[in-house]
Amino acid sequence: MPEKSKEDRLKETIRLLKELGRLGYSAVDKGYNEVKAVLTKWVNDGEPIDVDIEFPRYNRLAKISLPKMDDRAAGIVLKAIA
Repeated sequence: MPEKSKEDRLKETIRLLKELGRLGYSAVDKGYNEVKAVLTKWVNDGEPIDVDIEFPRYNRLAKISLPKMDDRAAGIVLKAIA
């Protein structure tokens, strides 16, 4: 299976950031900026990343999965936290 190209990683990053924005998350949230930094690193180096980032303002945890190979899509799952 081939590795994701930088172009594909960038397209997926844009899609994920747009979706977060559509859900009401923005650059004023510390968590959003952390997510953006992780995505930028992934676009640039292509190494797989699995990380959790908190959005305390919304009581949410973003479970981020950024694959190296082209057989999986990048994803962010938002989970409620207490």
